[in-house]
Amino acid sequence: MNNTESVVYIARKLHWTRAEIGQLSPSQFNEILKELYYQESIDEWRKMHTVATLLAAIYNTIPRKNKGALKAGDFLSGGIPQREVKKVDSLEKLAADRDIRLPSKELRNR
Repeated sequence: MNNTESVVYIARKLHWTRAEIGQLSPSQFNEILKELYYQESIDEWRKMHTVATLLAAIYNTIPRKNKGALKAGDFLSGGIPQREVKKVDSLEKLAADRDIRLPSKELRNR
């Protein structure tokens, strides 16, 4: 999605003007966009789960030998969408990224 599409998407979903969107910093803009995508994926999953529940109920009304009842999860692939959690980098990784040499472990343990 390019920038124009992203601006239109946020304007449409949040009913914001271009001026209001323009006041956002790039990081705020990206965070709002990610949150909107996440919320939409949750809404879509709930709709699919509702349909899958109906399918399971209809399917379970047909008598079958040696078959257990189906559940909504049997019609869905995967679970409810999860938020992407930012991994916190270790001190060693942060230092290596910035070419900083840390004291040896022997010195740190004194």
